[in-house]
Amino acid sequence: MAIINRWYQILNSLVRQPHLPIGQIQKELGISHKTLLNTIDQLNDVLNNDALIKIDNNYLYLQVLDYQRFEDILTGSLRKKSDFNSSSKRASFIIKQLIQSSVPILIDDLAEKVGVSRTTINKDLKKVKDLAKDYQIKISGRPNIGITAEGEELELRLLYCHNVYSYFDITNLTIESREFLKLIYQKYNLPLHIQELLSKVIDISILRLKEHQTLDQPIPYFCNGLKYSDIVEEIVSHIELTYHISLSQYEQDFLSFPLNIQYIDSLDYQKSSNDIVLNIFDQMICQIKESFDLRINIDKLFIDIHTHLKFLINRLMFHSQASDLFYGEIKKKYPLAYQLASKASTILENLFNYPIESSEISYLALYFEMGLREIDNSLSYEQRKIAVVCTTGRGTATMINRQLRRVLGNEIVIDQYSEETFNPNKAERYSAIFTTIPLKLQHLSTPVIQITNLFDDHWLRNQWEEANEWKQNKFQWIESKLMYLTIQNHYFDYLSEMSNFLYQEEDVDIAFYQRILKREEKQSTIFGNNIAFPHTTHPNSKVIFLVGILEEPYESELGKVDFIFMLAIPDKVNSQIESELLSLYDDIFRIANNSDLKKELKSIKTIEAFHSLIQDKGVLE
Repeated sequence: MAIINRWYQILNSLVRQPHLPIGQIQKELGISHKTLLNTIDQLNDVLNNDALIKIDNNYLYLQVLDYQRFEDILTGSLRKKSDFNSSSKRASFIIKQLIQSSVPILIDDLAEKVGVSRTTINKDLKKVKDLAKDYQIKISGRPNIGITAEGEELELRLLYCHNVYSYFDITNLTIESREFLKLIYQKYNLPLHIQELLSKVIDISILRLKEHQTLDQPIPYFCNGLKYSDIVEEIVSHIELTYHISLSQYEQDFLSFPLNIQYIDSLDYQKSSNDIVLNIFDQMICQIKESFDLRINIDKLFIDIHTHLKFLINRLMFHSQASDLFYGEIKKKYPLAYQLASKASTILENLFNYPIESSEISYLALYFEMGLREIDNSLSYEQRKIAVVCTTGRGTATMINRQLRRVLGNEIVIDQYSEETFNPNKAERYSAIFTTIPLKLQHLSTPVIQITNLFDDHWLRNQWEEANEWKQNKFQWIESKLMYLTIQNHYFDYLSEMSNFLYQEEDVDIAFYQRILKREEKQSTIFGNNIAFPHTTHPNSKVIFLVGILEEPYESELGKVDFIFMLAIPDKVNSQIESELLSLYDDIFRIANNSDLKKELKSIKTIEAFHSLIQDKGVLE
């Protein structure tokens, strides 16, 4: 990783979460403790006392002294000041040259311009090709002719927008345009990162239109909620008059996309057709149903999620995924909902041909968590609320409210409380509670998420890590069992052995194994993280949960399997069984995400030790 990229990864992490464990950032960067300390020393020298990263008690702390200067740094000033000793800047320069040039470019010419060897340029080209891959852009070359970048005009612009401006300044906007945009940004109170992106989009549009490179077809999947808005009309009018160019509707849509990737309070979004969103939503639900037997009120879920999904689709279309406001907390708190969102996201990955980041999966998981809690068709409106409880005043709570609403949309009701005004006895009316005081609220049955990204909560974090994070479940309808699995040739052989065991125990009927296989034909139940989760129905009244521990890991195309969690679900389930199943699913994926617990589970030799472990951890029992 280039040193400048490493600096920005540290800074961006500390902006989201001002206190970070050294071990956590070291793991994210994939570097040694010594290298991390050296990197921080170098970064502090560059920050030149405008900001400072301190180390205390194995934590990193960010202190900002000059906020204006620090904002310049976050928008890329360190990258722009770097020279061509940076491989990332060389890669950015190559992209810039390829997209701006109307003829193939020779490697020797690139090498001469940046002052490096042909060998170095060839290495840089590998990085450029990796960057271009997500945009379906092909970087190819022919001997003695040169290198070209080939792809759709939209994707060429987006590759340029997201990978060139980080290292090179905007150059096509006149002084008049810069002043005009400042006034527009102030008038409509646009967030800083939206301002930056919009300026880049306008700049690349002007550049490409001057070169007669136009968008000549609709942007697929894009929903422009501001097509007839004042802000778009003002911007389009200014560009056409200032640069003497005519903007087609396709060009206007492209200019509008930065304003359509998140909800902005000050803008007036128009209602539009949900057909595209509904089609994608239906595919996501089908994908989930192939892997999980869950009751979700689909109609209500779509009502809640459609606005968020519309903005998400726009973000993916334009390669502008959201940052993780809760820094991984969603996955830890809602393991089942996160798994559902991960499964649903494969539809989006196939649609847009590049990976969906964990941050976007986390935001989707919030909606699935609410959907899972809406089992009763008579669910009241109040139960779709979120509460924000913090000790730092209503102003800070309002800031969290705005951050949540930007990503989640305007349909979710968010109630704000101070520590003194929140009544825990009314917690059940909320789908989730975001708070800076998780220890005081950990006894609540409503999911509680600790806000770690926006507040000074070093003490709370230490206390939370020491607390027992495994919730205590009382399963009345679920019977857990354990068996050890000797080495088999195929995954289905393990499923046969486990199904036969349950049949011999008179827990399932003789056709149980065939139903398991039929489900496997639809979708493999190997989920990753060393677990498989085969499940189907049976005619009995109780849920049977069989934990299979493999003597040796089974290697499959979908990943290694150490544990097989087989579940037999009654044909008819009541609300109590449904509730217990959701808790069980959560526990299964908590285990899947906890390497220490899996290690303990793997070492168990007796059924007594198994029950002792799950009782101690509060899972599966």
